[in-house]
Amino acid sequence: MVLLLDAMAIRFVLSAYKPNDNGVQLIIIVIIFKQVLSVYKVVCSVKLKPAFSYQNLSIVKKMAIGYIFIIFIPIISFGLFLYNQNYNSFLEEYAQGRQKIVNQVLNNVNLSTVQIESAYQLFQNNSNTIAYLSGNYRSDFEQVSNFLTYIRPLFSYILSSNQMIDGMTIYMEQQNGMIFRPEMARMDEFKLDESIKKLPLGIGKWITFTNGSNPDINLHYFHKIGNRNFEQDIGLLDIKVTSNFIKPLLESLNLNSKSNFYVLDQDNKVISHIQKIPLSKDSEMALLNQALQLNAKYAYHTFNGNKMLIESFYSDSLKLQFVMMEQVDTVFIGIKKNKYILVLIVALLLLLLSGIYYLIASSITKRILKLSKHMRQVDENHFPIYRGEINKDEVGHLTSSYNAMIRRMDELVNTVHRSEMLRKESAYLMMQAQIKPHFLYNTLESIRMIAEANDDPEVAEMSYTLGKLFRYSLSGTKNETSLREEVDNVKDYIKIQQIRLADRLKVTFEIDAAIDNFQCPHYMLQPIIENSIVHGIANVRKQGSLSIRIWEDSAFMFISVVDTGIGIEEERLVLLQGVLNGTMDVHRLQKSGGGLGIMNVNDRVKMFFGERSGIQLESKFHEGTTCILKLAKGATP
Repeated sequence: MVLLLDAMAIRFVLSAYKPNDNGVQLIIIVIIFKQVLSVYKVVCSVKLKPAFSYQNLSIVKKMAIGYIFIIFIPIISFGLFLYNQNYNSFLEEYAQGRQKIVNQVLNNVNLSTVQIESAYQLFQNNSNTIAYLSGNYRSDFEQVSNFLTYIRPLFSYILSSNQMIDGMTIYMEQQNGMIFRPEMARMDEFKLDESIKKLPLGIGKWITFTNGSNPDINLHYFHKIGNRNFEQDIGLLDIKVTSNFIKPLLESLNLNSKSNFYVLDQDNKVISHIQKIPLSKDSEMALLNQALQLNAKYAYHTFNGNKMLIESFYSDSLKLQFVMMEQVDTVFIGIKKNKYILVLIVALLLLLLSGIYYLIASSITKRILKLSKHMRQVDENHFPIYRGEINKDEVGHLTSSYNAMIRRMDELVNTVHRSEMLRKESAYLMMQAQIKPHFLYNTLESIRMIAEANDDPEVAEMSYTLGKLFRYSLSGTKNETSLREEVDNVKDYIKIQQIRLADRLKVTFEIDAAIDNFQCPHYMLQPIIENSIVHGIANVRKQGSLSIRIWEDSAFMFISVVDTGIGIEEERLVLLQGVLNGTMDVHRLQKSGGGLGIMNVNDRVKMFFGERSGIQLESKFHEGTTCILKLAKGATP
């Protein structure tokens, strides 16, 4: 009964639920916690009545309770969470889409401002205009002729080529000439702020004037005009911008009946606004302050229970801040309507599925309970076969598997002792395998000590080095090692070969890489070095050289082994290269004899470092062989 009442309470809360409403979310959490607490109290209270305890409930009822807490409540909660996330995602996409449009329009506005500002250069670089403003024309005829021929056409050209300019006036510093209106005026006729008259040469400035509630912004661009040497100002250019200059920005915002728009100057004073959301003066100032303090270009705020999108964008050229406030509930009203329908459908489907679930569960659990009762009879000395009805469904398959398991258990109990004996035998054989390498190491060490006692350093050195080689190759328990250890092992092998070949073998190492912590397969280099010495240098009578070089880049470690031995015949080289590149079958190499060692290394390198790694082989018969290992960094064996 408690669960039913709380479920009704949840449905009531859902009907009033709003995304990001922390109060409603808290109420839902409290109700769910109250349900869990109620069930816990019921379970605790029925301890005095064992017939109604939770432990004595049937498996069907337990499954029903589990269904409510494991499926029903989590689905409702997850549905609310998912809706909230989707709603917030829609809000973000909506705001980001508007930002892209606004940024594009602002770029166009900035471009228009640059075009307007460029009008100043036409006057500053016009010698007739400079001469007129400097008072170089003494006679009235010269002034009239030059103004009508050169200056007024320049005004007409600028006004006709730029639709954003509403008018232009040059205020003359020197008043010793004729005044041609409306293009020219005396400086003492300038009625605006005196600070504008004091603008330095070469600096332009945009000025905005308050229009009250009129959304059209009164914009002027002022720039001082200097004489030919740019030593003193001779005029002040005043370009008045048409009221349609900001119109594309307003159109891009697509203001609706629940939107406010504000234009602020450099002092953060409102110079123009469109107000369709009634706000008090204090509320308006609070929202504007929040907009000016935004780290991002937009944010959402809840005001008077309504979610509002506040966008702030700045025009660096005009030095103007634009702020837009919009109630988004009106934009996403369709989504809110669908929310209630979705919640109702989900709730009805869950109730229907709950009934079907109960019927199916009860029909299945009866046979499971019978099988469970039979299983309780099984102990370590008694393995009875289930003799009840066995159908051809999953429960019947489970019962058949249980019977098969019982039969196997009888067999397994009888084989446990035999398995234990086999395990002990395996441990004994492993111990024997460990004894043999130790015997070999100790024997080589004894040979070395006898050789030193007999003053035979070559035999002592060879025994010691051979012992190190055997210890490295036989006692390793891991499939990987460091490249440094691999190089040290190769050096030990070369020492033995140098003792055998004497002056016929000259070896050089060049290591230009960090190899101490670079992991590689165990026993990777020795087969390649052995091929170069045994099959290459040992087959020529002259002195042979073996050069081993290691270097690296950001992606690979490279190891080159170059010898001046007998080399490889061309036909054999083509076969080896084909098998290494994967273009020829490895069985051809097996039939021809030899080459399996380098193929084994190539396969291990690819398995350890990946398919980008491998061996590159080049050779010229009677000249020598070059083998390069390319090992990818960051490999995970």
